Amino acid sequence: MPIETGFKRDADFEHLRKVIMRETTDGPVPIIEMMADGSIMGEVTGLDHPIDQMTELREMFISGKISPEEAVQKGFQFLDLNVAFNKAVGYDTTIGFASVPLQNTSAVYSSADGEEGSRPWQNEHAGLIPDRAAFEAFQWPDKNEVSVSSFDYIAQLMPPGMKIHLMHMGIFEDLRSLMGFEPMAFKSIEEPELLGDILEQLTILAEEAVSQAAAHPACGAIFYADDMGYKTSTMLSPDFFREWIIPRQKRIAEACHKHGKLFLLHSCGNIDRLMEDLIETVKIDGLHSFEDVIEPVEKIYERYGHRIAILGGVDVGLLSMGTPDQVRARVRQILDVCGKNGGFAIGSGNSVTNYCKIENFYAMIDEARKWNEENGFL
Repeated sequence: MPIETGFKRDADFEHLRKVIMRETTDGPVPIIEMMADGSIMGEVTGLDHPIDQMTELREMFISGKISPEEAVQKGFQFLDLNVAFNKAVGYDTTIGFASVPLQNTSAVYSSADGEEGSRPWQNEHAGLIPDRAAFEAFQWPDKNEVSVSSFDYIAQLMPPGMKIHLMHMGIFEDLRSLMGFEPMAFKSIEEPELLGDILEQLTILAEEAVSQAAAHPACGAIFYADDMGYKTSTMLSPDFFREWIIPRQKRIAEACHKHGKLFLLHSCGNIDRLMEDLIETVKIDGLHSFEDVIEPVEKIYERYGHRIAILGGVDVGLLSMGTPDQVRARVRQILDVCGKNGGFAIGSGNSVTNYCKIENFYAMIDEARKWNEENGFL
């Protein structure tokens, strides 16, 4: 059923910015999400959802299964849905995307139990650029083809006080997709310079997209999504990341910061061995994506919350398999530790996926509201 009571009525991005930058401990501990699946947003708003997962946006443009005109129409309908969702729930930002005409490896659609068509998964075994010859033949788009023209459209829909956050896939994510994880892993040992050449092309495009977005007056933040870890470690060695990834992520962050906007990193997995690099070299303003089995968000906040903002933290496993009472208890547990000294916003540990229970999502939002009310913030 559609949501009845949101977190708060009015958007206030400036307050969210101050919390993230640790400039205030006053006012409510904000709620934040990088993204939500279309089916969840549809249920919250009562509106139709043209697509479900964000990956479908890219797939629509590269698959050729529908016309470019229909793909654009569905893309704008998805933006409409996002604004309605974020307004109804009480978020301070809404999602935006850059148009980057980069041909990429098609996703594989299958669920964990083998049922086809449930969720997109990255092709781990093959990609469009498995070797040097494929790199040389690849048609890279020019950076002049990058555009954030849809930001003007989104800005007309947003309520006062709301800003756009650009959700942009990172260079390591695109590297894995373009090469396939297995070829990438082998080449990282056999021919790391090839990975460097691919990463450089991706960085040029990312710098342009991020710079254009951050320069737009309706944009408040960049959510840069670059999964770099497994549950136990980084996907490749920390030394590889320090040599080939971190310096380029720094350039992308600088493209954001030169316009005075927030640079928020979303990275799944255990990336603790890269945290000093991310804080001191890349200079991220906030870190997003946490899973209790790796390390509870409270521990991350205690270790790094005085230097960067910590964002989210309610485990998606709990949102999908727990009960509303369990979710409420966990939200309160997190806020009691992270909520009173700034530098924190509550939300899912990753994103609001289509397999999250809607009653658990509502419990998360409602308990965050109640906690803020009880502590005199709302």
